[in-house]
Amino acid sequence: MRRLRRRAPDAALGLVTALALVFLFAPVVIAVVYAFNRGVAGKQSGDFTGFTTHWFADAWEDETIRSAVGTSLRVAALVTVVAVGLGAATGIAMARHPRAGVRRLLQALVYLLLVVPEVVLGVSLLLFYTKLQATLGTLTLVAAHTPSTIAVVALVVRSRVLALDRSIEESARDLGAAGWQVVRDVLVPQLRPALVASAVLAFTYSFDNVVLSQFLTTPQVSTLPVYLFGTVHYGTAPTAYAVAATMLAFTFALMALAAVAYVALSRRAGAAARPRRA
Repeated sequence: MRRLRRRAPDAALGLVTALALVFLFAPVVIAVVYAFNRGVAGKQSGDFTGFTTHWFADAWEDETIRSAVGTSLRVAALVTVVAVGLGAATGIAMARHPRAGVRRLLQALVYLLLVVPEVVLGVSLLLFYTKLQATLGTLTLVAAHTPSTIAVVALVVRSRVLALDRSIEESARDLGAAGWQVVRDVLVPQLRPALVASAVLAFTYSFDNVVLSQFLTTPQVSTLPVYLFGTVHYGTAPTAYAVAATMLAFTFALMALAAVAYVALSRRAGAAARPRRA
């Protein structure tokens, strides 16, 4: 009885966790399964009527989907370049700036970017662009996606900077290296794992963003998540399931690539930092 009483809380916690995971991931599994459902008369059906892969080919032949994919990829690539550059500089300043007040201010701004609801940000940006009479398009989408991704990159880089051994940089300065040489030859190589991981996160965040994009897209410039969201209002098309499954696989592949690159680069950086025996 004592053993049962001791194990009961752990068993209950495990059961609740399992139910939560099923609740979260069951819809994802269903969407992937129905991406391969044959359906009835060219339409998706509630019953699984047979296995097929032709929905993926139909999705690729759809010009609207291809245009949305191209827009999403362009926006995500531009956002990644800008976010990694500015976010890395912000993360380094958050950890290394000599003034504590500046560090606190940067941390407050970064966390503010993360906690502001995307709906509020989307409405504000739409009103801002309207007042400026700016034409909505790729650049406005990039500007909308960049602030939050900068915050994500900054936090990843900051955590890496705090774990670095500053004696290596001090040794480089003692050997005559200038400030930019230390950054280029010592600091950046050690930050490379964090930069790669944050770049993948920034790309994934922008590519999958639907809330901000919903406010700022146009009939001519629309992203893939907005297209998928729009299909829900008129009944989900069979190709939407195929696109959703492809996006899921693409996101998982990016995350796996980031994890592998982070581990490999971390090991390489650690091996390079260890002193070599004569």
